[in-house]
Amino acid sequence: MLTSYTGRASVVSVGASGSERKIAPNALSRPPGLPAPRGLRSACAAAYAAAYLVGGERRMLRLIRRYGPIMTMPILSLGDVAIVSDSVLAKEVFTAPTDVLLGGEGVGPAAAIYGSGSMFVQEEPEHLRRRKLLTPPLHGAALSRYVPVIENATRAAMRDWPVDRSFEMLTAARSLMLDVIVKIIFGVEDPEEARRLGRPFERLLNLGVSEQLTVRYALRRAGALRVWPGRARANREINEIVLPLIAQRRKDPRLDEQLDILALLMCARGEDGEKLSDNEIRDDLITLMLAGHETTATTLAWAFDLLLHHPDALRRVQGEANSGDEAFTTAVINETLRVRPPAPLTARVAAKPFPIGGYCVDAGTRIVVHIIAINRDEQTYERPHEFRPERFLGTRPQTYGWVPFGGGVKRCLGASFSMRELITVLHVLLREGEFSAVDEFPERIVRRSIMLAPRHGTRVRFRPLR
Repeated sequence: MLTSYTGRASVVSVGASGSERKIAPNALSRPPGLPAPRGLRSACAAAYAAAYLVGGERRMLRLIRRYGPIMTMPILSLGDVAIVSDSVLAKEVFTAPTDVLLGGEGVGPAAAIYGSGSMFVQEEPEHLRRRKLLTPPLHGAALSRYVPVIENATRAAMRDWPVDRSFEMLTAARSLMLDVIVKIIFGVEDPEEARRLGRPFERLLNLGVSEQLTVRYALRRAGALRVWPGRARANREINEIVLPLIAQRRKDPRLDEQLDILALLMCARGEDGEKLSDNEIRDDLITLMLAGHETTATTLAWAFDLLLHHPDALRRVQGEANSGDEAFTTAVINETLRVRPPAPLTARVAAKPFPIGGYCVDAGTRIVVHIIAINRDEQTYERPHEFRPERFLGTRPQTYGWVPFGGGVKRCLGASFSMRELITVLHVLLREGEFSAVDEFPERIVRRSIMLAPRHGTRVRFRPLR
């Protein structure tokens, strides 16, 4: 419930679920939050950052319960942070004018991996221009063309999995999803060529989910990002592969007949007929590769962890895998993304003082939408901590009460692709394999850099059925 926490009277707003929520009436007041006395501000910012690194989302959720759905604190390397954990306030953030709340600035540590040329880190109108050019390969009819590629890659991966021995689904899923995205982006079929093309991207991906990223971003003012040999090597190798490939394919007279994502990007034209430069294509390939890999692999691992500990749900997905239906499988993925979102937050940076929820945050404040807290809001969901896929049967998730893909103009561009990929992979695996859980209880959530992963990687045993 959103309340003033200052002792003043409050007014009422209607939340996403139709329930009443109290809003503080004084828009000149700052939101409540952790203390940070002026002389000790830097020390407090460092202490709060360390507490989050150690305590993770459990500590953050306890603070949210204490201070309410908007709270503030200084955090080392991020400055002033306002944490939003309510669907009403999330809507205010996601629908704010793009010159008031900056989405590119809000990307934070991820920008260190995506690079300054990524569509993700652009502000408007450049972000929208690039987004429009990237949209066709990831939506509509294009998705159905990718299904055979996904199915074949999944079957090939299964042939290499250990039989009747424990292995980590998260590790297997990362390898599988990398193979899928490389084949779809570059239009290659040969396994060796796919591995060659994917290797430098994999190095960059591994840096993105390492604590090295977290530490280097925190120390970026000391040059920790500017001097990063591992990242420089990965980017150099990507350039050595991608830029000559683009130059070679520009000479292909039948380029416009090809349907891989690289060809579609090279042929894409803006409203004024302008095409993407080689460097822009290279940057967007990195964006698609990184955004379409780790989050999807982590979601697949979480889905297996939850399904293997909920046998009734597992049997229903297995039934759809054989019948071709998708309604319950889609509900399972939606519910997995609700209770186990792979990313804990998304953010904007206030370009000017921004009124929100009856308070006002200062210019320069990073406004963080806390995805887990919103996805588990008891005013939106009955028994919010339980895995209950049925809640999404016959209904679409609420726009601002279910935010694993973020929201607004910065909502994840690959959401539709990710859903198609997850449904397809799940159906192939459960139609052609038998899986059992190694661990008695569902996995605990652990933070790995900017991702939330199963603590033990979802350990499973596998046996092929065919």
